[in-house]
Amino acid sequence: MNERSSHMQEHDTGDLLDHLENSVVTAKSMPFSNSCLVDREEMLVLIGMIRDSLPAELKQAKWLLEQNRQLIAEARKEAETMIREAESRMTSMIDEHEITQKARQQANQTLEAANHSAKMIRNGSMEYARKRLADLEEQLSEMLATVQRNKQDLK
Repeated sequence: MNERSSHMQEHDTGDLLDHLENSVVTAKSMPFSNSCLVDREEMLVLIGMIRDSLPAELKQAKWLLEQNRQLIAEARKEAETMIREAESRMTSMIDEHEITQKARQQANQTLEAANHSAKMIRNGSMEYARKRLADLEEQLSEMLATVQRNKQDLK
């Protein structure tokens, strides 16, 4: 498009906008409001003519803007994926790290010590219960013998 046709197209667009504005300004006002009555068909025709008279560069710029938005969205997606992968790798590296391994080893030792203590306490409790039951059995046997002797004495 040469400079003259572009200038003429802008002039045509400007004329169409002036005509649209004039139609709105001179439209019949609605009482007690800021609204007005306009010829819908005339307005739609003017808007269509304005749209048709817009330079091709504007359509191209719109297309480029949309392409740019899509590229940015894809770049964001890719960046988020890269961040997730990096976090995953970092987690795996931490798991393999010496400090983590030592902490796991210490946790296992603590667990083993706790299990050993629990076993010792359980064994001690069982021995105590056996001893108390044996003492009780002995006392009951003595009481039974006394009862039998007293019963014998009563005959």
